[in-house]
Amino acid sequence: MNKWLIAVWLLGSASQAVPVYRWVDENGQVNYTDRPVPGAVPIDVPTDVPSSDAEPASPPPQTQAVVPQPSAAAGYETLEVLEPAPRDTLWGTGGKVGIAIGISPNLQPGHRVELYLDGERAGPAGRATRFEIEAVPRGEHTVRAVVLDAADRQLQQSAPVTFFVQQTSIHYPRNPGRAR
Repeated sequence: MNKWLIAVWLLGSASQAVPVYRWVDENGQVNYTDRPVPGAVPIDVPTDVPSSDAEPASPPPQTQAVVPQPSAAAGYETLEVLEPAPRDTLWGTGGKVGIAIGISPNLQPGHRVELYLDGERAGPAGRATRFEIEAVPRGEHTVRAVVLDAADRQLQQSAPVTFFVQQTSIHYPRNPGRAR
C-alpha cells in the first residue's frame, strides 16, 4: 500500500510544471520569466521532454529571405543577416549576440552598415560585416542591417531576422541549454 502511495505522489509531483510568466515591458519587448512581475500573465509550457533517443522534431520550414532589389545608387545585389539564422535560439550568451552580415558586392567607399535590434539602432555604423551587440536580454528579438551613404541616407536594408535568447532557469537547472 505504501509503495502505491509513493508512486502516485512521485507521478503527481513530476507532472507539475514550474510556472512561466509572459509580460511586455514599456518598450514593447516580450519577456518570459519564472517569477511573477506586475502585469505578467501565466502561460502553459509543456512538461514533456523527449528522450535523447527520440526522433528529433523536424525544424519549421524556412522561408526565403526577401532581398530588396539594389537601387542604382547602392548597387548591392544582396544584403542579408547571416548570423543568427532565422528562428535561431541562442543559449548562454551572457547578453552578447554576434551578428554577421552578407553583402555583395563589397561595401563601396563612403558606405557603412548600421544594425537595428528590435527597431532601435544597435550601435554606430561602420564598415565591418561582423558585429557584437551587448546587453541583449532573453526573449524574442529582430535584427536587420541598413547600408548608409556618406550623408547618412539609407540606401538599402536587409530583411529582418527573428531570433531568440534563452537563459537557464534556477527552477530547471538540468535544462539542455544550460552552460556547463
